[in-house]
Amino acid sequence: MPLSRAAILGCLTLVAASPARCDEPPLVADRPGFGESASAVGTGHLQVEGGATWTRLDGDTTVADAPQLLLRIGVARSLELRVVAPDWSEGRSAGRRAAGWADTSVGVKGHLAMRGHDLSLRATAYLPSGDSGFSSERLDPELALAWSHPISGPWSLAGTLGERWLGPGRQALTSPSLSLGRSLGARVASFVEYGAALGRRARPVHRLDHGYTWTPGPRTQLDVSLGIALSLAAPDFFVAAGVCHRF
Repeated sequence: MPLSRAAILGCLTLVAASPARCDEPPLVADRPGFGESASAVGTGHLQVEGGATWTRLDGDTTVADAPQLLLRIGVARSLELRVVAPDWSEGRSAGRRAAGWADTSVGVKGHLAMRGHDLSLRATAYLPSGDSGFSSERLDPELALAWSHPISGPWSLAGTLGERWLGPGRQALTSPSLSLGRSLGARVASFVEYGAALGRRARPVHRLDHGYTWTPGPRTQLDVSLGIALSLAAPDFFVAAGVCHRF
């Protein structure tokens, strides 16, 4: 029996109303790397990011942590709500083991496009919810500014500048980063990045990392990265892997 005009019209309406694959906005994650993206999750979307890292601090001390779970919820145009779940860390040194949960955090992030640059400002509060030895045991505020800009062909440049105030004395910890990215095709990209952690009463930490991302679908990204120390106070070496999915 041939299809009626009404049935054909109904099918065409459903197809037109369904989001096409090519209409998916680009998936931009805040991982991997030291810095973060200069974008916000779209209104009504939930983006889940997570992963694991193994770090060798020095010759006989290692730390593993996971799940590095970040929830990004688009609550308004160019504005997202962020929740970082507690992270589990386990350190081993000379046969001894220490493990516990780190603090959780909540925050907001806003995006602004200006003259070809993407900019974002994030405000975060770290809550004293972690285990002793893995928490500052205080509510610690943090502000971070991120930016990104395409520079030529497949190349792009991005950076983040964060400032976190720690502990009872509100000691400032500054975290700058600078990343050079390159698209390797429609689904694969690579980056090399410098990151630091600078505090008045702490030895400076300087690091370099390199990684790759792969997007098997418009809403999923997988990543791998590794990093090395550029200063004596920095961890010797780390490897990391993770995933991001947008709902």
